[in-house]
Amino acid sequence: MDTRLLVRLAVVAAALSLLAVAPATAADEDCKSAVVAEGTPASLRDLGAYPNSLMAWRAAVKEKYGSEYNSWRYAKDRDVVCDEKDGKWICKRTAKPCKDVLHRMLDGAATAATANCKDDTLSSYGAKKKSEKVAQTESQTGWEIDARKKHGKEWAKWDNAANTDVDCHKVGGGHQCIAVGTPCMPK
Repeated sequence: MDTRLLVRLAVVAAALSLLAVAPATAADEDCKSAVVAEGTPASLRDLGAYPNSLMAWRAAVKEKYGSEYNSWRYAKDRDVVCDEKDGKWICKRTAKPCKDVLHRMLDGAATAATANCKDDTLSSYGAKKKSEKVAQTESQTGWEIDARKKHGKEWAKWDNAANTDVDCHKVGGGHQCIAVGTPCMPK
């Protein structure tokens, strides 16, 4: 078995054991004041304005608090409001950004591990699926395809990506997700 894989598995196991011993309570959470961001207008709500608002919120949080806080899935008091005006959709996101558990446990390790990453963040939608878990996997697979097209196959592994986030929402009787991450070489 690859030594790097064993090291990664050991780090994950250690982090999970720490989580089991010391579960995060509300007092332990590292959250900041709410950030409000509006995405660029788009003619489509679900495939335009909605992901635009996610990118805008993540960028605003990164600029204000740093990239360790810009994960939508760990944010508290999340809200997305989309309105149509003059044939264009505009979505606005509001949430309190929180540092995720892994960043809190390993703080400096994540920064060292992302040293060999691209500068740009990629986002990809997956197809609508009945199950949220399947929709999430679909969006991550889409991200890998897009990363491969743009940077080559060595950059296209979701598990190697940095600053990852997946945002899912209900769409017409199913779920659709957008996967966001920075392509990185294997660690």
